[in-house]
Amino acid sequence: MASGGLGYGLPAAVGISLGRPDIRTVCLIGDGSAMYSIQALWTAAQRKLPLTVVVINNAGYGAMRSFSQVMQVRNVPGLELPGIDFVQVAQGLGCDAVRVRKSSELAPALKRGLAHDGVSLVEVMVDSAVPVLYAQKG
Repeated sequence: MASGGLGYGLPAAVGISLGRPDIRTVCLIGDGSAMYSIQALWTAAQRKLPLTVVVINNAGYGAMRSFSQVMQVRNVPGLELPGIDFVQVAQGLGCDAVRVRKSSELAPALKRGLAHDGVSLVEVMVDSAVPVLYAQKG
């Protein structure tokens, strides 16, 4: 797909980790995309895969928010994902997990996640303000 596919990254990372268990795989994914296939964490944890998942949490589908602005469509339902606690979800699925709220916490959290023997998740909280990702062709 030219612009990617929501939900593909996490199960793809699990597949890579299954195929290459000798190296650590890192998956960088948005919160909305992660929700399409969050159960992949359970598979990875059951297999004790060397996988670190970094979830960028902006409490919604940021790309779709921006796209809706470009299309001048207001009040699109279902673009907000408030209150999802990826740390608790990951822990419930058998993974080590930590949340980052400040930039100063990022390096230690990544170090912890990359050093963990098994599956780790680092949830990075970011501003939910809508940046302009798409522009209308003039």
